[in-house]
Amino acid sequence: MITLLRNFLSKEVIMDGIPYINQILLCWITFLLLVLPIRTRATFFELLIGALIARSGHITQAVLRIPSPKHWTTFYKLIEVGKWSYLLFGKQLLKLVLTFFPRSDWNLIVDDVAVVRSSKKAPGVHWVHNHTQKPNRPRCIWGQCWVALGISVSFGKRVASIPLLLHLKRTTGNASKLKSVLVLLRCVVPTLKATGTKTIRLLIDAWYMKGTLIIPLAAQGIYVIGRVRWDTALFLPPPQRRKRRGRPRTYGTKITTESVDRLHIHQRTFHIYGKRQPVRYRSIRCLARFLKGIPVIAVWMQLENQKGWSLILSTDITLTPERIIKLYARRWKIEPMFNELKHMVGLKETWQQSRQALSRWATMLCAAYALPRMIALVAPRKAELGIPPWRKNQPVTSGMVVLALQRIFLQVAVWHQIHLKYPKFNHIFGHKKVIGYQRTK
Repeated sequence: MITLLRNFLSKEVIMDGIPYINQILLCWITFLLLVLPIRTRATFFELLIGALIARSGHITQAVLRIPSPKHWTTFYKLIEVGKWSYLLFGKQLLKLVLTFFPRSDWNLIVDDVAVVRSSKKAPGVHWVHNHTQKPNRPRCIWGQCWVALGISVSFGKRVASIPLLLHLKRTTGNASKLKSVLVLLRCVVPTLKATGTKTIRLLIDAWYMKGTLIIPLAAQGIYVIGRVRWDTALFLPPPQRRKRRGRPRTYGTKITTESVDRLHIHQRTFHIYGKRQPVRYRSIRCLARFLKGIPVIAVWMQLENQKGWSLILSTDITLTPERIIKLYARRWKIEPMFNELKHMVGLKETWQQSRQALSRWATMLCAAYALPRMIALVAPRKAELGIPPWRKNQPVTSGMVVLALQRIFLQVAVWHQIHLKYPKFNHIFGHKKVIGYQRTK
């Protein structure tokens, strides 16, 4: 399976056009279904394809998009009482990314998104702080808070954020978004280390830059890059002195505004945030007091039209300031991912009565978003995806991939591609007569 996945990058398969999409999609789905029970794979496959082409958060829309002979209670039992774990499915999606985009270091991204709800019986609903900060929006909204864990994937010069797991923040007990992050990382970090990953970094925003989160991650060998307040207490390393009585000093001289102004300012042009723009920056190696003296690299960055300076800290002291700026810019990829998950895939429309069922359906929506996004990364610019000829020289987007898949799956019954006894799928679509394994009674 791993060899087959890597062989899809050959020119013969890429230039096949639509067969390339069929083969790579079904190969990836076959790889994902290996962690599910055999009896649930066929139903899961149909519902996943329905969610992929329906682009809606309602399960009813996904079921109606696939002409399946199964009763709707079959899909209900899969979500409500099915014996499968969405955490294992998220780990399998991570293994797929690690297999198809191999590299020695990986960058994880964590952030949260709020989904508005009006019901008081929905799982995990409470008053959530609204981060949009718009004048016509309230500061707090009644809804659900999802903590998302994504992974930054690059193929050539194209970079995307792939969602792995979504964790619904609890409203009772000693729960917080920081503990939700630790729960998500506890699920995926062993998988990353088992594949020989040398460096694991976590890209976060200013809210998650807390010592209660970074210190436990530093003990596990996970580096953190994030933005902090400009008045964060930073100190130089203590001077080395001869041994004398008493406890040795933890911090040296405090870094003040005057000392920062004396640092040399560098100016370079980077391709960050979707365009090439000049960036002014200055850096220094120091100690952060809120991290209990962990050595960090502090980078003060200023964009072209930015008024003040942004302070970025990195616990990976082997990185250069230029590399830290580029890595932190990748964190922004999770924002368009949230926008597409909510408004294009349908996360804001998801509704289930139990917490487990809601998490299962949200995980399937993440997979329905991740698969076209990954195909768009590796698809060539001139792939015959059924797009208009004036867009042939433009990069392939995930929306184009979804449109091509809709044309394919609307012509062929999905349930014809599954064998009940042997969980295998047919790789030939676009024909009236189905070739390969047939559905048996």
